[in-house]
Amino acid sequence: MIKAVVFDLGEVLSSPPSLLPELAERIGTSEELLKEHYWTGRVEYDSGVPDRHYWGPLLSALGVSYDDALLAELAYLDADIWSYLRPAAWQLLRDCRAAGVTVAVLSNSPHAMQQAADKAVWRADVDHLYISATLGAIKPQPEIYLGAQAELGLKPEEIAFIDDKPANVKAAQALGWHGHVWVSDHDTRRWLEELGVLSPA
Repeated sequence: MIKAVVFDLGEVLSSPPSLLPELAERIGTSEELLKEHYWTGRVEYDSGVPDRHYWGPLLSALGVSYDDALLAELAYLDADIWSYLRPAAWQLLRDCRAAGVTVAVLSNSPHAMQQAADKAVWRADVDHLYISATLGAIKPQPEIYLGAQAELGLKPEEIAFIDDKPANVKAAQALGWHGHVWVSDHDTRRWLEELGVLSPA
């Protein structure tokens, strides 16, 4: 019996089309140029390195001068944009809680996301929020799953996990979690119905 559903954040719950446009406008560059550099160094950033270690090289590559204030502003702007959930995804969180299961979010995200997500309106619909930079471990490292499982106080077979990256899902499944690669909100709902978490509409 599933007692907790753990959702990834980026793409699974949040896919903001305004991400690159808003950041590019603030930086003063084009979306195309920003896209070339946005994911460079992101794994390290999500692992917990300081804002300067990610945004500094990115801005330098774009030929933009910066100070600590701009670095902090971009870090929180980035996190705020990512913390906007699609309405259908947010409804899934609510429906899972209404069904009586624990709801958690397990995200590979930088430190700024902890503050942004904690302030987000959907935070009230999530029992546990796990941010990789805060935890000092990152998916698909086993430690991040084991840490979440220990806090949930559940057996691995009692946990359902949804992520858009197959490697992250496989890592969870290797520990005994039920895992599903995200395709769409409708597909996620159907999978949760198959597990018996949600009742068919």
